[in-house]
Amino acid sequence: MKKHLLLCVEIEETAARIYRQLSNSKHLRGELKVVLQNLADDEDDHASQLRFALRFATGPAFTEKSFDLAPIKALLDRAKALLDKTQQLDFDTRQAIDTGIELEQDFCQVHIDNSLEFKDQSLKRMFAALAQDDRVHSQKLQDAKDRFL
Repeated sequence: MKKHLLLCVEIEETAARIYRQLSNSKHLRGELKVVLQNLADDEDDHASQLRFALRFATGPAFTEKSFDLAPIKALLDRAKALLDKTQQLDFDTRQAIDTGIELEQDFCQVHIDNSLEFKDQSLKRMFAALAQDDRVHSQKLQDAKDRFL
């Protein structure tokens, strides 16, 4: 389970780097850059929450379940590929917003799945809260899409 949580931390940190990279695009308006930078800060906060949970990941509640790591590794690989792409290309407004919406939808699903899988109630609540944050992020990006496109 610790390996699973470590992969989740890496995904959140990669998402933060993606948002920061997107916010550096010369094609984006200042207001959208601020939205993306705030999302990056939120993703860093998610990573911190997961790292904090790892400090207490002991006992049977954390070792009873064996996770299939393939889906989470696939999401991490996808996030890393997207980070590479954002570093090579200067995304326009539509690409930046659509990329963020897609990321948030994928992360939301992973967090919902995790909230259902963990036996520990505090982890269930944490992942449910992360999923809710992802919904809020998705809405912020949709609002930005309506506003800037």
